[in-house]
Amino acid sequence: MIENLTDKLPEILAHFGIQGSLGEVFEGPLITDVQFKLSEGSKFSYVEKLIKDIARELGVSGIRVSQIANSTYISFEIPQPKAQTVPFGPITQTEEFISSSYALPICVGVNMHGKPVMKDLSKMPHLLVAGTTGSGKSVGLNSFILSLINKKTPEELQFVLIDPKRIEFSMYNNQKYMLQPVITDMSEANACLRWLCTEMNERYTKFEKNMVRNIGEYHAKGKPMSYIVCVIDEFADLMMFDKTVEKQVQMLAQKSRAAGIHLLIATQRPSVDVITGTVKANLPTRLSYKVSSPADSMTILNTAGAEDLLGRGDSLLLEENGTLTRILGTYVSDEDIMNTLEAFRCKTTPKSYDKEVTAYSEQSPAKETSAASKEKPKKGFWSRIGDFWDRLGVRVQKRIINFLITCGMAVFGYKTAKKSSTSTSSTKKLVRKSVVKALTKKKR
Repeated sequence: MIENLTDKLPEILAHFGIQGSLGEVFEGPLITDVQFKLSEGSKFSYVEKLIKDIARELGVSGIRVSQIANSTYISFEIPQPKAQTVPFGPITQTEEFISSSYALPICVGVNMHGKPVMKDLSKMPHLLVAGTTGSGKSVGLNSFILSLINKKTPEELQFVLIDPKRIEFSMYNNQKYMLQPVITDMSEANACLRWLCTEMNERYTKFEKNMVRNIGEYHAKGKPMSYIVCVIDEFADLMMFDKTVEKQVQMLAQKSRAAGIHLLIATQRPSVDVITGTVKANLPTRLSYKVSSPADSMTILNTAGAEDLLGRGDSLLLEENGTLTRILGTYVSDEDIMNTLEAFRCKTTPKSYDKEVTAYSEQSPAKETSAASKEKPKKGFWSRIGDFWDRLGVRVQKRIINFLITCGMAVFGYKTAKKSSTSTSSTKKLVRKSVVKALTKKKR
């Protein structure tokens, strides 16, 4: 079927006035990559506009067209009739995985030709993951964690896992790699992020004393210091619980790279109130699985296209240099996770943040608020009225003043008319008109 579609593609393109020649064809586990060279003078933007009509003529859905970097060819990605699952286990035996010499190597998945895609988390330096429920987001996070465990020892790497849903990371408890048990409480997660900021500042103090700039130079002097990877499975829940979380994440994203602290943040709601402009600016590397709308794709990738993905691990990786790559995530079963973690079983104790967070924040926001309220003297009635008046703004203040002046003039006019023996009914109509005019002025 794919061979027939490949042969049919140049003919369909010719129907739409797109001339060119067929290039190489690569069959991957999820799609067939058909390379096509446009004739001179043809516009790629014209092909993009017609991609839905081309998919309809081929009788398939989810076709994606992209330009191949450093080449005159374009790529048509046609879905396979039956998508294949890529297990994580065989990937760890490949040459790309074994020979990777990155500081924090993670296997993002395989490209459309079936070759493993390895990335260095320390260079990213953080990763933002988004996707709808069932698109493969949680499986992807598990594959990232297992990639690091397969390449690093517990002395070289420590994890902080924050799981508001309580079920995704429960199997990682009681591991040598864990800095503390999996965090499921929202308030504890906020305290943990504050502690990470404190740890980051303490590490910079050590770097200053040893006259080094980052953790790599610190290791070069023969002094041990483990990397810390913080994984947040549902960032939207933390943002809804406490808005100060964004401040902690922003500080870590800006400054923690040199200190060896890195973030893996996932959310199933990539809206602008969750992934704010500040968060996006500090997390340039982003991975988007299938999303529900082009607006969500624009939020996470700055371009549409993620809404047309096929699901089940199909994703688009926006790298720190701005390039966009389509990747199929690997599948990790619970059995694979348990077999990998069996050798690192130990007892982990919860960390106490009260003393350690003191260096970063002397008291919690709630205590600060209560202390501030005690220090401030109680305001009187007219002071509160004055504060309320200031909060209204200049425009509303002018409207209220105009309304009061109009009412005063109407009352004064009514008394004058009564003294001059004018008709009472006509005066009442005058007053009514004046008041209605003042009330409707705001609507105009």
